[in-house]
Amino acid sequence: METKEKLSALHSEHNEWQNKIKFYRDELKEFNTQLTGLVSKTAPNDVLVSVEHFQNQFIRQNEVLDIMRHDFKQHENKIEALQENGQSNGVDINALHAEEKERLEHFEKLFQELRNEFHLFLNNVPVS
Repeated sequence: METKEKLSALHSEHNEWQNKIKFYRDELKEFNTQLTGLVSKTAPNDVLVSVEHFQNQFIRQNEVLDIMRHDFKQHENKIEALQENGQSNGVDINALHAEEKERLEHFEKLFQELRNEFHLFLNNVPVS
């Protein structure tokens, strides 16, 4: 049986994950705003191709964040059920938590790469 302290720690970490997801969603909105500014100017075709690439990447990352947010909420529901009735219904909460944590860390690594690629693109866009 899980201790209340352990479950509380899992709950706190879960809240931290949800805050990170919100942060990344906000950052993607800002990236899209920057892209919109590039499109409104007279841009060369190669810039427009890159803009489309990044738009697609940002859409995909938002989809991934939506899925993770949903899955993390389901995980949180399992933690709450365990806190309320002490039963995990055969679910290894610690293993599930470790998987979700690894998933978020992997997303963060990929997002950092995308962020770096996007900033490099912005720095190299010719100013009209």
